[in-house]
Amino acid sequence: MKYIILSVFGRQKERIAATRIYNLAKYLSLTKKDIYTILSNDFYGSAYDYNFCKRVYDLPLKFIKKSKKTSKKEHTDLTKLQKDINNFILNNISSYKGYRSFKSNNLYFLEYNNKYINKILTEIGVDKNTILITSNGPSKINYFGYRIKKKNPCIFWVADYRDLNQNNPHKSDKFNFKGKKMDKLAFKYADLITTVSQGTKEQNIKNAKNIGLEISDKSYVLYNGFSKNEINNSEKINISLKYKNILSTEKVIIVYTGTIYPSMRIDLFMETLKKVENILFIYAGSSFNLVDHFSKKLGIASKVINLKFIPREEAEFLQKNSDILLLLKAYVKENGILTGKFFEYLQRNKKILSLGDQDEEYNLICRNLKNVDILPYNKERIVKYLKNLRKEDLKENYDPNIERFSWEYLAKEFDDFVSQKLNERKSNI
Repeated sequence: MKYIILSVFGRQKERIAATRIYNLAKYLSLTKKDIYTILSNDFYGSAYDYNFCKRVYDLPLKFIKKSKKTSKKEHTDLTKLQKDINNFILNNISSYKGYRSFKSNNLYFLEYNNKYINKILTEIGVDKNTILITSNGPSKINYFGYRIKKKNPCIFWVADYRDLNQNNPHKSDKFNFKGKKMDKLAFKYADLITTVSQGTKEQNIKNAKNIGLEISDKSYVLYNGFSKNEINNSEKINISLKYKNILSTEKVIIVYTGTIYPSMRIDLFMETLKKVENILFIYAGSSFNLVDHFSKKLGIASKVINLKFIPREEAEFLQKNSDILLLLKAYVKENGILTGKFFEYLQRNKKILSLGDQDEEYNLICRNLKNVDILPYNKERIVKYLKNLRKEDLKENYDPNIERFSWEYLAKEFDDFVSQKLNERKSNI
């Protein structure tokens, strides 16, 4: 057996999506399988090393536009026409074939190069024991899987869904023509559909039924996970010195690292900071304009440190040296939106304050995890929780219940399942 993993994300340590691809590839390689990757070569900051692979290929991106970083207007303030235009662009360009560099903000488009892809597959030498994993999004990745599968029907195609193309609580389905089309290709032609949670799996099954396809028997939950053996470079002396003054505070340090989406009520959380004096909130990520906006609007600049974009090693250092890690869920009902950020946080062995209680699958998982506290988006309850925090009480012990989310376990279980499916396919020929 050999695995070919094709993804726009994979090299960039700062991307949660890349962490999923890297760890899946790494721990599949430990099952004594040959691993090949086809990844975007547009990366920045810290890059993962795929030296365990038989070969790493570049997935070329077409440069479209050099963009300046600007402050984004709140989606709720847009007119109906502006929202419609935004939804059309998001669903049919940005999330379909677009890739925006996390640091430079430059825009790239994903284009299928038939000659180049065929050359790669010829070099690898595909056969009936070859598994192709395409990781969505952008959603056009499904088109890559379809084209490869059509030309090489012997390949076992796994269409991996990190996010839903339809009925995704983080975006509107209005004008979602391309996303639905890409779903149809995967649902009809892929041999296996993987998702990051039971909720996304069930939603994909519903989406398939709406277009007359049944995918229940070829759907599989492959959680995001964490690596127990991850080499952590966050103890470098220069990093420690850089954040020494910030971390020396007697206040309870709450850290959030990553992107903040419209359905996440960072505004409500920051409003609660006005009513407490024992908290220092540290943010690092691409949504720094949003955090800066509310910090100034609410007059809480003394309680907020906005570090903007920082390298992954520094984000890990802050997570490790925080008192509490903040996780934001959607304020509307969710179905198993288990972000990779959650599993990344689990590894830090810290108390996690999770805001938003509308995801039943997530709530059920967290009931068995002693380090996670879930609160609704209720200001009074959040304020009460924050006021009762004591720095000396926030030293947690490792929770063995998180072991089932380790990539060591997840990759082995996934490989066993795929091997079983391959054997079933051979017996039916």
